Amino acid sequence: MRNRYIALLGITFLLTIAIIVSSSYGFGRQKVSVEDSLIKSIESTKAKVMESTISAWSKINDSFMTEEQISKEMDAVLALIKPDKSTINIVKEYNELISKQTLYASTGSKYYNIAIESVKTKKGGESYVMMDVSIDNDSTNLLSERQKLEKYFTDKSVKPKISSCIIGIYDGKLTENEMRSKIADAMSSVKAKEVEGLSNENLNSISAFSGNINSFVLSNNKKVNMQIAMRYSSYDDKTYIWIGSPLIHVEY
Repeated sequence: MRNRYIALLGITFLLTIAIIVSSSYGFGRQKVSVEDSLIKSIESTKAKVMESTISAWSKINDSFMTEEQISKEMDAVLALIKPDKSTINIVKEYNELISKQTLYASTGSKYYNIAIESVKTKKGGESYVMMDVSIDNDSTNLLSERQKLEKYFTDKSVKPKISSCIIGIYDGKLTENEMRSKIADAMSSVKAKEVEGLSNENLNSISAFSGNINSFVLSNNKKVNMQIAMRYSSYDDKTYIWIGSPLIHVEY
């Protein structure tokens, strides 16, 4: 019995060591959210956050929806995002081929642009939902907004395409070397490695891959889940930085 007890202690000890080692090397480590990675990345560049945005879209069914059906879908969206009622503006468009409603609303510094569109096809129809949220001067609410949007699609048993982006600014014009240094800091903070890049006198842009982020897209058969861009605007004498995942979904 004593020898068996000692053997069991030895096995338990070895298992404990294995768990510790695997955690140290990342096998037991949970990956952080996309939004937390973007926040960490923008903070490493010392940029002032000007805006953060999130975009989600997906086909929700294979039918042509009536005005009443689309209104019910819009009510479900409103119940999730809870904007200020006084800001709600819904624009409707209907004809033989398209049935569409677009919501414009806000609450505090959050602005919503959500469209539900149904299109007639030879087989009947297809319906889509497209959601865009922007938050002024802040990035801390990105994850909570993503969770709201995801819940709508989860309740419909569909998986949306989602992208997030944080936009930062610097006063004045940064040199090309300074821009490259900022981009390097942004990648290093989340252990990302450059996949593709573009650099000229007007724009610095790279696509990268970080193992800290779960999702990715393929670009030229290579995994990409982060895009960083920087450029100077003479219009307002500021240098802008965009950090998006999996790609930047706003104009830059």
